[in-house]
Amino acid sequence: MSNFLHKCFAVAALAALELAQTPSLSAEELVKFASAAASRQSEAKPDIQGYLTKPKGSGPFRAVVLLHSCLGLPANRRSIASTIAGWGYVALFVDDFATRGLKETCAVDFSPALSDAYGALAFLARLPEVDPTRVAAIGYSQGADTALQIAASRSPAAAPGDLKFKAAAAFYPPCANQANAALHIPTLILIGASDEVTPAADCERLKKAQPGGANVRLVVYPSAAHLFDDPAFADGKRLFGMWMQYDRSAAEQAKVELRGFLAATLAR
Repeated sequence: MSNFLHKCFAVAALAALELAQTPSLSAEELVKFASAAASRQSEAKPDIQGYLTKPKGSGPFRAVVLLHSCLGLPANRRSIASTIAGWGYVALFVDDFATRGLKETCAVDFSPALSDAYGALAFLARLPEVDPTRVAAIGYSQGADTALQIAASRSPAAAPGDLKFKAAAAFYPPCANQANAALHIPTLILIGASDEVTPAADCERLKKAQPGGANVRLVVYPSAAHLFDDPAFADGKRLFGMWMQYDRSAAEQAKVELRGFLAATLAR
C-alpha cells in the first residue's frame, strides 16, 4: 500500500474524532471566469460561472474545484461547499450549465467539462488567498468522470500554463471510461455497491490496473446507489432511466473519507 494511502487512513480516523471549532466563512460569492479553452483562444469575456465559498482570513488556503453531475448543481450545493470551506479550504463549485442555457446533459457527452475545470483552477490560482500548488478536483457522476480524466492525464491540453491539480476525488464515477488508464495523482473513488448507473466493478478493475494499487483509494459502500450523498433523492427516484437514492450512512462515511483524503494529499 502506498504511503499516501496509509496517511489517508490515519487522517480520516482523526477527522472522525476531531472536535475542533469550524472556522467562520465568508458569504458565498457568484464569480465568473473563462474556461481554459476560451482562455487559449484569447477570449476576454467570462463564459462560465461558479460559486465561491472561503474561510475567513488571508490564507494562503488549500482549495477545491467542485464539478457537478449531468443533472447540474445539486440542491445541497451550499451545504457541500460550506462543509468543505469549514474544513479550511476555498471551495469553488463550477456551474457548467447556466451560461450555456443547459438544464441537463445526461443523454450526451459533455466535452467542455474538462476545460471548465481547468478554467476554475486558473481562476483560483489568481486569488491571493489560495495556494495554487494545493488544489484538488472533486467530481460527482459526470463531474467525477472529469475528475478521473484529470487524474489520468499527465499534461492535459486544457491545462493553462504550468497549473496542475494535486489530487482528485470522484463520487460514483463512470470508471469504465478510463478502463486501464494510469492515474498519475492521488485519487479517491467513492461508489455504491448497488449503483446501476456507474458499476462499482468497473472502479475495482480500474484500481487493479494501477501498479500495486498505487495512487488510488477505492471505497465501496454496501447497498448504496447512485447519488448516495444527495438528500434530494431521500425516497429514491428513477430519472432518465437511472435509479438514484440517498443513503445517509454512506454519505456521512464518504464525508469523513473525503476530509481525510484532502488533508493527506493537499498537505505541504
